[in-house]
Amino acid sequence: MRRNKIKYLQIYEELKQQITNGDYPIGDLLPAEPDLQKQYNVSRITVRHAVQLLVDEGYVQRIHGVGTIVLSQKKSLQLQKLLSFSEENNENSLQSSLISFEEAIPANPVVCSQLDLPKGTMVSCHERLRQYDDIPIGFQRVYCPPFLSLSAEELRAPNVSLYELFRKKGYEVKKAKETIESVVANEKKAKLLKVPKNSPLLYVQRITRDQQDRLIEYAEFFYRGDRYRYHVELQVP
Repeated sequence: MRRNKIKYLQIYEELKQQITNGDYPIGDLLPAEPDLQKQYNVSRITVRHAVQLLVDEGYVQRIHGVGTIVLSQKKSLQLQKLLSFSEENNENSLQSSLISFEEAIPANPVVCSQLDLPKGTMVSCHERLRQYDDIPIGFQRVYCPPFLSLSAEELRAPNVSLYELFRKKGYEVKKAKETIESVVANEKKAKLLKVPKNSPLLYVQRITRDQQDRLIEYAEFFYRGDRYRYHVELQVP
């Protein structure tokens, strides 16, 4: 059972990489399930599990009588669950590296407003670069209030989860508000993300609260528009 689980995840990750690399362009069909069975020497249920993950993330769609068609080559950001980057992206091909960390800087007016802090309050600020197969895909800047102390050593740890750090310090993430819009890359972000200046970026602002309704995070995310898209399921109430 364990071996089957690992195998379908391996197939899923390999197919997804082929899709994002353009081996299967948008509109193309993935190989039929019997062909994938032979290719990977696995059962049909293993193949179906792998393909279903691609369906769930919006990369492909099954069409009866046609096959499995490629819909998108961009990684999808889900909007259903409140997760840190490392929790949402637990693949070996996704990496995160700390660019900078300042333990105490004066909060600018925007940060003061978002975290409901008095003018001149000192906050921590750290920046991270997100990469997929060594290709930069996102830049993140996070501000935290002074009562939530972080260290560069904690943030540099391999596979660190910011929200897990919060939990260990007694701040359980419970809810957040996000604002999403389109912006263009300035010179700094274009250089970090290795895109031309003024390239389109997905810009996300997140304000996070803990179990006692305390504001514990103001984050800014900048994702490459050619690599990411948002995915959300809507239901009639």
